[in-house]
Amino acid sequence: MAEAATLLPILRDAEEGDERIQATFLDPACVAYAARVDGLLIGAAVVRWDEHEGSELLYIAVIAEQRGKGYGKRIIAALQAELAARSGRALLVGTANSSLENIAFYQKCGFRMFAIRRDYFAYIQPPLQEHGIIMRDMIVLCYERA
Repeated sequence: MAEAATLLPILRDAEEGDERIQATFLDPACVAYAARVDGLLIGAAVVRWDEHEGSELLYIAVIAEQRGKGYGKRIIAALQAELAARSGRALLVGTANSSLENIAFYQKCGFRMFAIRRDYFAYIQPPLQEHGIIMRDMIVLCYERA
């Protein structure tokens, strides 16, 4: 739990409220990961592993100063390798309909469109906007092992 607490500041970039992130640290199905370069914490991820229902990447974030250097793709690749090691078939991830960069990122990492969770972000008031698009729905993407 102490290690997970050090990830909280990085993961805040992926979630509006600390309570949601902290709840994943307490969930035994969830595993928190730290990404380090030369000992420096540069990123983090949280995955809920479930071989039956499909595992889900709940959070991933790389610190602002280290973005654009391929670290996010390396984190995803490591999680995809772990999916294979766990004999899992699929890894889901959700992002906002307005998060165009995230949608492109996940597709570049081998994820494909899977589902839409309509009005998923209705709890965020007032509604947020990115690229002039109101954040309303969650786009769910899926990586499936061959």
